[in-house]
Amino acid sequence: MTATWVVLAGMAAGPPPAAGQVVTSGQTITQGPARDRMPAQTGTAMIRGRILAADNGRPLRRARITLTAPELGTENRTTSTNPDGRYEIKDLPAGRYSMTVARSGYLTLRYGQRRPLEQGKPLQISDKQLVDSVDFSLPRMSLITGHITDEVNEPISGVQVWAMRSTYFEGRRKLVPVGNIMSDDSGQYRILGLVPGTYYVMATMRETWTVTDGGVEQVMGYAPTYFPGVTSVGDARRVTVAVGQEASNTDFSLIPGRAAKVSGTAVDSRGRPLGGQSVSVNQEFRGPNNMMMFGMSGSTVAADGTFTIKNLAPGEYKLVVRTSTEGKIPTQQVQEAAAAPITVSGGDIDNIMLVTSAGWSASGQVVDDRGGVPGISRDRIRIVARPLNGDSDPRMGGGNPDSGRVKDDWTFAVSNVFGAARIRVTLPDGWMVKAVLHDSRDIADTLIDMKSGEELSEIQVIVTNKVTTISGQLTDDKGAPITDGTVIVFADDSEKWSEDSRFVRSARPDQQGQYQIKGLPPGEYLAVAMDYVQEGMWNDPEYLDSVRRYAQKFVLTDGALQAVALKLVASEAR
Repeated sequence: MTATWVVLAGMAAGPPPAAGQVVTSGQTITQGPARDRMPAQTGTAMIRGRILAADNGRPLRRARITLTAPELGTENRTTSTNPDGRYEIKDLPAGRYSMTVARSGYLTLRYGQRRPLEQGKPLQISDKQLVDSVDFSLPRMSLITGHITDEVNEPISGVQVWAMRSTYFEGRRKLVPVGNIMSDDSGQYRILGLVPGTYYVMATMRETWTVTDGGVEQVMGYAPTYFPGVTSVGDARRVTVAVGQEASNTDFSLIPGRAAKVSGTAVDSRGRPLGGQSVSVNQEFRGPNNMMMFGMSGSTVAADGTFTIKNLAPGEYKLVVRTSTEGKIPTQQVQEAAAAPITVSGGDIDNIMLVTSAGWSASGQVVDDRGGVPGISRDRIRIVARPLNGDSDPRMGGGNPDSGRVKDDWTFAVSNVFGAARIRVTLPDGWMVKAVLHDSRDIADTLIDMKSGEELSEIQVIVTNKVTTISGQLTDDKGAPITDGTVIVFADDSEKWSEDSRFVRSARPDQQGQYQIKGLPPGEYLAVAMDYVQEGMWNDPEYLDSVRRYAQKFVLTDGALQAVALKLVASEAR
């Protein structure tokens, strides 16, 4: 355990416990599945503790504590610490809780989190139980600071500077943003709120200027530049920060490059030129939990459908065009769109073809495993078509708010799906997807790709409250019970390993060392307990392949309660 990271809770009197950024114009909006919650339930249990600063031990006032209990389906419970750093939350129903503590200037921690980017642990609470000394020592946030200059070492303001780390996202390992800031008038930047770890620092700027060389004018711009002043991530130098540390003097100069002309043709789904419509230019910085997007001026489409975007600075962009066309009913207007990713790296780009589409759609009905109406509120169910990646997705914001909502007759319709996607169903705890049938074939894990305007209809989403449960105790190599580690359960068939797979789950044990995973489909599985796993690592097939030799194999049957005791594997053992 790293004492400066978090101090775990102790247990006091009472009986023993039972065994969502969409971004518009640079603003980040948390994105997650819609889920209505019931009002908070009243119970008889209590949690209390104290929040301290890890560096000097002083009490932290106004730290915010948030409790969630997905199994109960109730509203979150929140409170704040008093001037002595103490808090208590009363009238809690028995259940399995997640707990988060946040305070300005400090890193947000979850109960049981010992190291950076680790999942939190569940806190199991019984009726009438007092859970005392649930204390946290919050570490100060880490930060990266430096100055951005131009090619002649003059400071530049208005440069967007990003801290990025490598993670598995959208089917591959890539750099994703975890923090960003704009440089000030002295060229200084300060990226705050970082957890200890290793980062790449990248700077981007969309400004262009004209130079004359031998009587020939040429438009220039700055290429995305990585510390210490290179354009290739392979040549970049990583920046490592410890707990509460400032990595200062991370200074570098932007590298200029030739701006480009980008041209092509834009037509609708019937091949008609989109004269008068606008082709916009966007820059997107996506990660597993958020997205930052910046728009800039593009080009108006000519009468013959051609468009030209001049003087585009080096970088990665997405071209997007939208239009309205007639639907099957003459008075009905259908919204169409198209997107194309491009990389500007010094040369002009020609012959881009943008063909708008209404996207494909899916529709059907939700039933329980007896063919009737499920015994849950339809407002707590949502069906989505999750795209394989977002590079060619022209949608911005939340799209159609009614897409995927279950109606009074338990039918649903998912609209405006662009590219290959999988059908995913959000359900309250205590329910799981049994099958997603189309023409008697289960497509719950099938990657679906259809043409514009096509509809995958008569889908039957079968849900059940006969939920599979895997549980067990973690032990060390001598068989003694332990309370830390991360359990990963994944399908024996590697073809089922993918991001957002229904066949891969993780969990951390509660304060008694008991873990629990619900809702996996029946099948053959592997289970392993690692002493430390960064959250989301189980999305990477290479990681799962690296730990499978330590895993225990078992078969999970329909609706089964499966006990699997696991011995902890040290991460260094791999």
